[in-house]
Amino acid sequence: MSAVEAEPEPGSERASGPLHLLRLLWRGRAWNQLVLLLLVMVGLFFLVPDPSLAVEVLIYSLWAISLNLLLGYGGLVSFGHALYWGFGGYAAGLTLLHVTHSLWVALGASMALCGLLALGSGVVCLRRRDVYFSMLTLAFAQLGYFIAFEARPVTGGDDGLGNIPTPPLDLPGLSLEMHPIRDPLPYFLLCAGILFFAFAFALLYTESPLGRVLQAIRESEERARGCGYNTRLVQLITFTVSGLLAGLAGGLDAIFNGLEGLQPYWSLSGVVVIMVILGGRSTLFGSVLGALVVLVLEHYLSISFGDWPLIVGAVFVVCVLVFPQGLWGLVRLEPLGSWGAVAWTRRLRARLSREPGA
Repeated sequence: MSAVEAEPEPGSERASGPLHLLRLLWRGRAWNQLVLLLLVMVGLFFLVPDPSLAVEVLIYSLWAISLNLLLGYGGLVSFGHALYWGFGGYAAGLTLLHVTHSLWVALGASMALCGLLALGSGVVCLRRRDVYFSMLTLAFAQLGYFIAFEARPVTGGDDGLGNIPTPPLDLPGLSLEMHPIRDPLPYFLLCAGILFFAFAFALLYTESPLGRVLQAIRESEERARGCGYNTRLVQLITFTVSGLLAGLAGGLDAIFNGLEGLQPYWSLSGVVVIMVILGGRSTLFGSVLGALVVLVLEHYLSISFGDWPLIVGAVFVVCVLVFPQGLWGLVRLEPLGSWGAVAWTRRLRARLSREPGA
């Protein structure tokens, strides 16, 4: 008896063509997120009328990505991430004011200082879990805030550290003068390049064996420990990397504005937490999407409404209640099951693959 070849299921065959590409982009899997990031950068460049807003979106996206390593991939809710943002700005500003006018040295100082801060605070914070961990991160942030407030000769206190010079962009065989406020385009390209490489590094980190262990710890730390993994070391490495990237974002922001102001760190930390949750914790691209939406809403609503934070807060509450996977989950329409975009693509593909009259 000859074997009868069964007709393959529509979803089981090897997908190809534009529908497959669209599905991969919707899913945001691994390196496809870089394509989405490039599309966002191009959109910011051509569609956002305010270049300063576009630069801020890139910088805050980097900051949100740094937190997402902890919050989304590690399951560690930090309410003190503004500590590394603020001290990264101080490190860059003080380096440019008193040490050198090299952009790369200033950004390196931001990363080094905040990496050390994150390492030291992480050793203490990671001794506790859940809400106690979150409260410890908040305590360290407030401690840093009051240190910056009292160290007026160094940080400027509540007046902030001002008159931070903008260094030239030194590349091999090229030195380009930058004026972020008057001509934001060169600084936009700089931030776009840094964000792209930082995003690629974060993807490598999350897709590496270390990143996989981190996600296993998020699901069940006890089981990961039972498999022989040093869970605290993995979390500490992630905490340090997260603080290092946040310091880089803070340094870029201080150079862009020429000022490192002093804001309540508990409030500032809440902003980046909202960005990560609003955008979606399932992918790194969700952090970019969250930063984009929050900053655009803030920019345009503040022009017409004095109480614009109420509107942003209402949007955040609706997002958490209706689609807890965030805005990236809304794009995929994950909570809506068979009405989701990915499910719709599958049904369309199955319909097109059927023979007429079948």
